[in-house]
Amino acid sequence: MIAVRTVENDADIDTYLDVRNRVHPDLPMPREAVLDQRGKPGNLDLIADLGGVPVGVATVVKFDGAPDGDLAFTAIRVLREHRRKGVGTALHRRVSEHARSLAKGGFLVAVRGDDSDSLGYYDARGFAERGRMQDVVLELATAEIEVDVPAGLELRPATEEHDRGVYEVALEAEADIPAATPIVTGAFEQWRDLLFSGLVLRDLSFVAVEDGRVLGYAILGRHDEHTAQHWMTGVARAARGRGIALALKQAQIAAAKDAGWAFLNTQNDLGNAPMRRVNEKLGYELRFEWVHLVGPLLD
Repeated sequence: MIAVRTVENDADIDTYLDVRNRVHPDLPMPREAVLDQRGKPGNLDLIADLGGVPVGVATVVKFDGAPDGDLAFTAIRVLREHRRKGVGTALHRRVSEHARSLAKGGFLVAVRGDDSDSLGYYDARGFAERGRMQDVVLELATAEIEVDVPAGLELRPATEEHDRGVYEVALEAEADIPAATPIVTGAFEQWRDLLFSGLVLRDLSFVAVEDGRVLGYAILGRHDEHTAQHWMTGVARAARGRGIALALKQAQIAAAKDAGWAFLNTQNDLGNAPMRRVNEKLGYELRFEWVHLVGPLLD
């Protein structure tokens, strides 16, 4: 018998993490990331038991890229030895119920490109590919970096006094991301609460300023005790082509290395050739691809 229950307490979080990380042992999710995720708008975490044994987990939340849009984001994971027993479908039904309560009409999901089981599951249920993202990592112990700041610019820590200027750049930069679904920045307060969440590392995040105006920004966040993640790098349209994104990432790498971090990780859409070239130049190495799919809720 399959029973789906909500994550309610610390013991449930432990169970959620155990199942989730057994599905992806090479990409473990730290506890603090789960706790941060649980504070996001509309978040619901689930555990599926088969015969009283936890064998699957799922999360559904408003899609960060367009919180007021029609899509919810979901991740459904089932232990390989317990697939094709209805566990994924039971979780899919439950996250669909929650998505409807959020007034959402469909799902965005991200599936590893080497996960043929999950790709087949979603294909059979009418999901279609909308894009792909590369997951890349930089080992800081071997990274040799010099920060080359373009003439006339100054790099400064991304303190709160710059948030409004960063937002003005984000209105252009996020709209131009060739993402699986169009990114909608939203109102300033909503955007700020999403970007500068509890795991943000402001001391490793920078803005590029010229004549008092923010022209670019690069934000880092904590993933685990060893790895920090590039959350977003953006440059104003009129300032592109000057090497600003490269300089911002160079500054982040240098600061993260000095602070004792071991790795930096980021993801970029395959269609975002300029940022992929920046990462390649800086020595980031490909781990795998994420396939972004959009599809219907389950009745």
